[in-house]
Order: sequence, then structure tokens, then C-alpha cells
Amino acid sequence: MSQSILTHHESFLKKDIFAGIVTSLLFFNETILLVGHGPLLKIYNVHTGQLLACDNALPSNRIHRIVPVDKKNTDPFKKYYSIYGSKTMRLINITVTSDNEASISLGHAYQFSDWIMDMCWLDSDEFALAFAHNQVEIYSFINDIHIERIDHIQCQVRCILYSARFYGNTKENLLLASGTVFNEVHVWKIMNRNQDGDGIVSHQLKGHEGVIFGVRFSPDGQMLASVSDDRTIRIWPLKEEDEEEQQKNPLVIFGHTARVWDCQFVDQYLISISEDATCRVWKNTLISKGEGDEEGDCLACWEGHIGKNVWSCAISPEHKIVATGGQDAGIRLWSFISIKNNNIESEDDLTAMDLPVTNNNKPETFRNFCLTDTNTVVACSSEGRILKGNEKAEWIVLHNDSSFKKYAMMSHSPCGRLVVIGSIDGHLLIVSTESIFEPIKLKVHKTKIFETFIETSKDPNIFYIISIGFGESILLNKLDISNPLSPTFKTLYKLGEPTERTTLLSLKLVEETNLLICGSREGALVIYELPSLIASEEQEEKKILDITPLMQLRRSHGRQAISCVTLKNQNNHEVIFWTTGRDGCYIQYRLVRNNNNINIPKITEEEEDDEEEEEQHVMKSGIASQGDTMIETSGWILEKVYRNKVTKGWLEGALWIDDELLLLGFYRKRFFVYNETKTFELVSIACGGAHRRWQFKATDTKLNLATFTFVRKEQLYAYFRNESSTHGGFNSTVIQDNFHGRDVRAIRYLNSTITNDPSFPLVFASAGEDTVLKFHQYIPSFNTKFATLSSVRKHKSVIKSIDTSQGIDTLLFTSGAREELWCWKLEVTMPTHMKEGDLLDLNCLEWAVCPTVSQVIETRIMDITVYAIDPTRGLHLVGAGYSDSTVRIWLFNEKSRQFSLVADGSWHRRCLLQMDHVVIPNEQGKDRILFFTGATDGRVAIWDISQQLHECIEDVAGLEADPTLTAAKFDEPLYHYQPHQSGVNCLQVAYNHDDKSLIIVTGGEDNALVAAKFNITSLEESNIVPCGNPYSILDAHASSVTGTCFINNNKAILSTSTDQRLNLWKINDDEGIRLDWIHGSFVDVPDPSTMDTIEYGGVTHAAIAGIGFESFKIPLNNSQ
Repeated sequence: MSQSILTHHESFLKKDIFAGIVTSLLFFNETILLVGHGPLLKIYNVHTGQLLACDNALPSNRIHRIVPVDKKNTDPFKKYYSIYGSKTMRLINITVTSDNEASISLGHAYQFSDWIMDMCWLDSDEFALAFAHNQVEIYSFINDIHIERIDHIQCQVRCILYSARFYGNTKENLLLASGTVFNEVHVWKIMNRNQDGDGIVSHQLKGHEGVIFGVRFSPDGQMLASVSDDRTIRIWPLKEEDEEEQQKNPLVIFGHTARVWDCQFVDQYLISISEDATCRVWKNTLISKGEGDEEGDCLACWEGHIGKNVWSCAISPEHKIVATGGQDAGIRLWSFISIKNNNIESEDDLTAMDLPVTNNNKPETFRNFCLTDTNTVVACSSEGRILKGNEKAEWIVLHNDSSFKKYAMMSHSPCGRLVVIGSIDGHLLIVSTESIFEPIKLKVHKTKIFETFIETSKDPNIFYIISIGFGESILLNKLDISNPLSPTFKTLYKLGEPTERTTLLSLKLVEETNLLICGSREGALVIYELPSLIASEEQEEKKILDITPLMQLRRSHGRQAISCVTLKNQNNHEVIFWTTGRDGCYIQYRLVRNNNNINIPKITEEEEDDEEEEEQHVMKSGIASQGDTMIETSGWILEKVYRNKVTKGWLEGALWIDDELLLLGFYRKRFFVYNETKTFELVSIACGGAHRRWQFKATDTKLNLATFTFVRKEQLYAYFRNESSTHGGFNSTVIQDNFHGRDVRAIRYLNSTITNDPSFPLVFASAGEDTVLKFHQYIPSFNTKFATLSSVRKHKSVIKSIDTSQGIDTLLFTSGAREELWCWKLEVTMPTHMKEGDLLDLNCLEWAVCPTVSQVIETRIMDITVYAIDPTRGLHLVGAGYSDSTVRIWLFNEKSRQFSLVADGSWHRRCLLQMDHVVIPNEQGKDRILFFTGATDGRVAIWDISQQLHECIEDVAGLEADPTLTAAKFDEPLYHYQPHQSGVNCLQVAYNHDDKSLIIVTGGEDNALVAAKFNITSLEESNIVPCGNPYSILDAHASSVTGTCFINNNKAILSTSTDQRLNLWKINDDEGIRLDWIHGSFVDVPDPSTMDTIEYGGVTHAAIAGIGFESFKIPLNNSQ
């Protein structure tokens, strides 16, 4: 095929979205980052995150490395580079103006006969290439286009290389380090040759126990770093005088939990990237080893990428910023200069806050304290003094009360204006930190005050104080400081205890809805509905009201305590909140108004960490246990939206700052702050562990201004952080948003199900081996052209299939390994006055889970197909193909939220791979529902059990009485044929209403694409007649076909394969059936395994996913 024809086809199948592996990074200067993203060369401004330019620089390849031409790069605004990938090298020049306008000029592309491992520009306008067979070739330019080879050197060790790196800039001093498949590193000088003309190896470095994935020289050439399959980093000294001794004892660093891909020298540090999705910073003790330094100490572990593999890394010229690119398509920025400030190890980085000396010089210690803002501490001393201090140890005495000498339970208001101290004899002391009013002391409880909480109000002068006396009821009190000369204090409510023993540890008051959400030490979530918080004068005079719990969810965090309740937003109709627990998990809940008062059955799930035995108990209204995902009362419904385990330690708090969720916790002896929204650790502080009094405050998500205070051995320590000038100068740590971190196995456009509005933004769902279900919105103006709306992790293993159905609500079904079949409820709304770039509001609610029926835990549901057989009643048929050769049809009832087995059968006797259905309308009777199955035996079967299915839905209650007892059987198919020699990887069925015919197109493991046509001679009887023989294209692709989709009203079909080709075929079905190839394009996603299409905006969008994701736009009527 000529290049011009290929270009025409490539442009016809226009590439749109690409989210694939980020294989190379290089800084143009301190502000501009060059990115090799698959075949695309991108230019980003790291300070603003703006994409300045993008070009398809290396079509049909990945950009493995970007190499600067240092000799030519004298102009700071225009620089020359070469890029290479596979066997192709291309010259480019990049211009970036001071106004942040960038352009990419592509030079000539050169093809070579071997895989390029490295490239080096020499001072003599020549360049050297290292190839995979451990050989080097040197080229010079004849003119702007043509080159000639002037030298070829084969190393004396003939082997395959997994890595190579040059050092030097002239032929005379040029060295090559070769990482071999035999676990060795060979260093050889290009011009030193033996009598056969082969390069002589000067250093043969042995010690690795796996193949060598990466090698790099230090800037002075005195050391070499190698990384390997054995998960180690080894630093080899290359000095001649003590070569043998030092090579026996290299610096060996172990810390990555998977294979290591690269390691770079940066000053006295080492920066490595790995398959474990982390970038780590190490101290290079061969250069500098201070007192207390140990070999192999990790100074920082940056965990921002998801799934596996950080493939690329670059350091800015001034060594301020580190950029990483991952398999998840994301690009992250890290502040290199703040490494020491992010990992606090010693007391030298902390401030010891000492109390001022008393007049009698009596020793005084901290009894308790509160951190009211990032620079203010209010403390109670062992002498009963209440003091306010700051970072400079400037203390002011606010009050003195000897009754607090031995016991003081302190809490402060979120605004920091108020501190409440509870005494051992039941008194509350209320102190204004700004001395607005005189301290107030009240006798509130009969016993010691166990805990106090302060919640603010919309009125800045109103505070709600919740106090708990030991063995007493919980009191909700109201403090009004509108008149500072005469503040008023009133106990409004006495909160009754739940049915089981509950010790409150955390709470949050929702003033808009009069709800009090409480978390207990026993793991119970308790919610109270208060009659009114804004009481009239008459109500103020009434007696204290007794309030019973509205609802109680027992052991929501297992047997561990609920340490924090955090709100994000709330209104009169719903409340969204998060709880953190000492099981290392956080859970998102939603409280919504109950407007129908219908009894909704609870759906239970098997928690991963639940080691409890099943408990038999009577469920009461408003009471539920750990596995329940919904509680309903007459006024409210509590829905469990999402749960995620973040740490093996304790989660002790959560903050919502700038729409990002920060989690606070302890692991072993360290306190950490983790950005859950962007998935990386912000800071880690050695404090001794969680069993101590501590406080944390932050003003922004980067922790530019933050303070952590804690007590250790009766001494108060504080970590004051002010990083506004040392964060690296970038606004966001995310330059390019991530996709999935592992292979994607299912993708589905959702618009045809969720809306009929053609102006509604394009939405699609994806899932795969990372077990995460993600929802995305197509936004062409974004850098990535899409934005992720929501992520849900509920599956325990790979998700293989996604399908949707519209009934009473919009439902989405997912299936995969471990026989998991989940139903989700989708709620998608557009914001008012939506503009370009605005995001949809999408909620994916966990709705139901299908029961397992196989005895083998490894059973997988390979594919599903869903049909709403009675949408008004909320009845859906879910056809599922299982790996144990069984096809099962489930009935899902929206109203009861229950799956019931309708039919099953094992005719194929092989693992089922594909499943589809069509509905044949029948105006005189009930519609016929045909199911189609394909398996690893290469056969396709057509099934018609329409009559049994229609009969079954007449008695839904009977099915649900025993949901795993089948009501019908798949005995013999209506028709079957064998289109493939082996597995049927993809199967698409289309029904033509005009001529009452079916078209089935399959793609197989045997590389073939097969189309078959069938005539339906009767709409009422099971009568299908093949129209001629199936039409087979045995070499439709060079490898197994993994995806097929009809487009253009079933007049054409797309196919894709592991050969990374997308082919467009025209369907000719006038006489029999025939497929004619029309267009083809290279797919930049490796291992494409799934495809889906939709007509939107006047074009057909085709999404292909594998290790990444790529979409194409195809004009309508493309087959003409």
C-alpha cells in the first residue's frame, strides 16, 4: 500500500482521544516539559498545566526517548531534538516564545534495521545509535534528508540487550553501558577493539539476579546505576584504580516492591521509577554519607500513579521539579526541593513548645491542648492555667482554675474563637480565645466530662456544644454570644443512647437539616434528627427534650472506631458525608429525603476485612449492621455510596479543602496526610504513633501553610510548615489526568441509555483489571479531551463486561471474575446554564449484587447482555456467559432489587466468551427474544426460549422465593454453526426489520472475521434459515480479532485486533453476505481488547481500549 493511500485512510478514521502510556519526558527549561505520549509529542507549561502544543511526531510507534542536540541548542527559545521509538528516529525542532506560544517542526524520519536502544549526538555533527544486538553504528549527514553510515561496531559479547546508555560526546571517548538478558552490565569503549574489530568490554558488572531494564552513567561518568528484574538498584563505581574491589561491593538498594525501570543521578540523590507505580528518592551514600545515614534509606516515596508502572521520569534543569509519567496516562509533578520537609524524621525539624515559667518556679506540664489555627495553641497546664501561645513561644494567660489541674477535656470550635474545657467533676469552662467575653463555668454533668464537641452555626455568634458525661446521657447545648457582656447557655436536648453500648468519638451537626451524625468507638454510625435548632423564645423556656436515634448502622468500620465524620456539602434534600475509621478505611454516605415511604430491602455485601461470624438478629426500622448498604426510616434514607481502604494503620481524620479530600492517619510510628483525590502522600512525620493527643490544621491542599502538634512524654511538639516558596512553582501536581492503571477490558458509551437529548455531553464508562469502574465525559477543549466524573471500586477482581438498561431508573450492570455481577443505579444531571468545560453531576449507586451459583470460586462471568423485558415494572433480563460453559439468564427486579435465576444450560461444554441478544417485534403477540453465545470451541449458538421467559415474568414472586433455582433450561439451540477454529472473541448481531433477517459478525482467535446472514421465516415460530454459507476472511487481521461493532445503520462494521489495526468493512447483503475492506488505521493502544461505538454530533465515535484508550471519529455514510 502506498504512503499516500495509507495517509488518506488514517485521516478518514480520524484519531481523537488518546490515553496511553507516557513513555518519555524531558524538560525544555525550568518551565516547559516535553512529553512523549505514545506517538504524540506534547509541550506543557508545568507552572500553569497548560498544553502548549501537540503533534503526532512518531506515527505507529511510541516515543521511547527525547534526545537534545546540545551542540545546536544555543538559543533558549529554539532547540533541536531527536526522538526515537522501535526502529524509527526523527529529527525535530521546538520553539517556545516568552509568551508561552510553542510550535513543533517535524524533520525527516529514518528507518533502521534493528531496535534502537539509545542515541547520542557527537560534537562532529554525527550521531551514534546503540541497537538491541549489542552493536553501535555511527552516522553522518549528507544533506538535510540523507544520512550515511560511517562506522559499525559489534561488541565482543554477542547478546540481546534490554537497555543501553551512552556516555561521552566524541567517538574517541564514547562509552556504552549494555544491560543484557544474562543479568549483566557490560561497559565498553566504542573505539577500543580487538583483532576481530569487536568492541572490548572493560567492565563486566555481575550481581543482578534478573535482566537489566535500565542503565545510566553519573554526570561525571565515575558511577553507573543499573536496575533490574530482581527489584534492586545497584550503583557501581567505575574508577580504574580499585575497580575489582569496588565492583565486588556496589551500593545495593532494595525498596521497590516490583521491577525497577530506571534510576537517575541527581546531585547526592538517586531517583528511581518502578512497576510498583512509585517514584522513590534515595540518598547516594557513595557520594555523601552523613552521620546516621544508612545505605538504602528511602527519603521519599511518591505514589500518585494508579495501577502499575511509572514508565518515565525527568528532572528540571535547576533540580527543583521531578516529573513522572505512568501507564495510567497521567503526568505528575513533585517538588524535589521539599523532600526533607515532606519526610520529617527527627526532633530537629520540630518545635518544642515550652510553657512559661510560673512565679513559684514550680514544674508545669501540658495537661491538654487545642490547635485553634496554624499558628495558635491553647493549652491547659498541670497547674490549671489556660494559656494561648504561638510558634515563637509567646504565651498569654487566658484563665486560671485549679479544678483543671488533674483533668481537662478540651475541644475548640472550627473557627478557633471558642475553647471548651470539661472537668472531672462535670463542669464546663467556656473560654473565648479572643477574650470577647469573660470565661464561663457551668455545672452541666454529675460525673466527669468524657468528651466535648463544638459545632458552628450560620450565625457566627451561635455555637452548639455537645457534652458527654461518664455514664450519663449526651447533652446538646446552645451558646449565644451575641451580647458579649451576657452570653446565654441553654441545654436543648438530651440524646438517648442507641440499642447497644455506644461511646461517641466523633460527630458532625448538619444545621440545614437538623441532623446530628455521630461515630462511636464501637464502630457504630448513629444519626439523630433534632426537632429544631433555631428555637423561638417560647421553646427556649421549655424543658430539655429527649431525642432517640433516628437510625443506627452497627460496625460500619468493623470492630474499629469511627474516628471522624466529615461533610462536603448539604442541602434540604440530601447530605453527603464521609467517615474515617481505625480499620484504615473511609466510607462515603448519602442521606436523602424519603418521599415514598416504601420498604426497600437491604442489600448486603461481604466485606473483605470482616472476620466476624454471621449474626442472626431481628432488623428493626432504622437499625442495620456492617454489610448493609441502605437504611430507611420514615423521613430519611441512608445510602452507602463508596468504601476504600487506604492504609494498614488508622485513619483518624478527613478534611475537604478546595474540593479535594485529605485523609489524616497513623501508620506504625508516623502521622501522614494523604491526598485521596489525587492519590499521593503529602507529608509523613515521625511522632511515635497514634496513642497520643494530636491536632492538625491546613489552609490549602499543598500544605503550604500547615501545622501538626502532638504530645510526647508530656512535652508538646509542633511541626510548623510554610512551603509557599519551596513547592517548585507549579500550581497543580497533576499535569495530565490519569485513566486506568491496568489493562481495560470493558468500555461502553452511555448516552443512548441515559438520555435522548442530542445536546447532552458524551459520556462513557470503562473498567478492567484494576477492578475500578470509571465514568468519563468527552470534553474536546480539555488537554486530554475527557474528564473522569466518578470512580467506583467494588469488584474484587477484573471487570470483563459493561451493559446498560433503562427501566424505572437507569441501570448499569458489570460482570467479571469471581462470578461477580453487580447492578448500579446511574443518576446523571446537567448543571444549570451548562457551559463548555462544565462537568456533569454523576452518581453511581451500588444497587444490587447477583448471588453466586458455581461451586468454583475461580468461575468468571465473561460477558453479559441486558434487555428490559418490562420497563414499567422494572424487570430486566441479564444474559451471562460463564467460564464453566454455562449460560444463565437472570431476572433483575428493580422494585425488590433482587436477581432471580430464570434459565441455564451448558450446551457448549467449553468456556463461554461472548453473549448477545436481539428482540424481534411481533405486533400480533409477544416479542421474540433471541440469545446468541460464542465459546472457545469456535461455535456460535442461537437460542430461543421466549415463551418460557414471558411465562416466568408473570410470577416474579415465585422466582424470588428461591432465586437460585432455575425455572427453564437451555437444552438444544435453535441453530448453531462453527465460524472459527478456536475462541469466538467478539460477536455482534443485527436485526433487519425490513427483510426480517439477522446478520451475525464474529471475530476469532484464529485471526478471522466471519459474517453470516439468516432469514426469519416466521415471527411467531422458531424458524431461522441460513442465507448461504458464512463469509469468512481468514486473514482479516494479523492476530486474534478482539472487537467488532456495527455502524452506519448496520451497513458497515469495524474490527480491531491485537495487531493494533482498526479496519472498516462494508457489508454487502444483497445476495447472501460479503465483507469488503474500505479503510484501515493503526491503533496506538497495545493489546486492544474491547470496542464500542455511538453516533454523536454527526459522526460515529469508536472507542478502543486495552493498555490505555483511543477513540476515532468516523464520518457517517462512510461505506458509500
